[in-house]
Amino acid sequence: MGRLAPALPLVVAVAACGGSNPAAAPSPTPLPPTTTLAPATLADLSAAVTSPDQNHQLNCRDDVHARVTLTNRAASGIVATGVRKSSNSLSGGCVSADDFTYRILPQLVAPNSTSVVMDRVLYDGGSGCCTNPKQCGGTCDIEEVFTVVTEIGSVPAGQFVYTLEFSGCDACGASATSRRSCRSFSQAAAAASMSSR
Repeated sequence: MGRLAPALPLVVAVAACGGSNPAAAPSPTPLPPTTTLAPATLADLSAAVTSPDQNHQLNCRDDVHARVTLTNRAASGIVATGVRKSSNSLSGGCVSADDFTYRILPQLVAPNSTSVVMDRVLYDGGSGCCTNPKQCGGTCDIEEVFTVVTEIGSVPAGQFVYTLEFSGCDACGASATSRRSCRSFSQAAAAASMSSR
């Protein structure tokens, strides 16, 4: 019978007390503090109006246009919600259109930028009308004044002036002054009426 190989001693590795453990996960790097942007104030905002019709003479059937911009110099955005218009008759005795606010889709004006918030015709069906088209003539100087309405308040945008000629105008309806300038009776027609009496 052959000789058996000597049995190898059984060795069991036992971790020594206090031995090393798997490395602990590193602590997460703390996030930088959140920077809160200062909200826009009215002092950060300015507005302007321009018109191709400024200082021009328009017939009462012509459209009058306005383009209004809002400039935001703040570090955060601002939302514009409308443009308010008021009209004044500077000469000629016209009845001015009522104050009116053009509603726009809420428009975000980005920080340190300028955006066009309105660019449109101001009135439907021309810029003026007459209570009696057969006795209507002459001119009126009309001033249109604009203000941009924002989420934090109103911003003046300025004004422009044009001359409105009343010739071949439509008749003013019951609510005409809410839409456009109205000439109630021309000076020439009034004089002619007085002389015929």
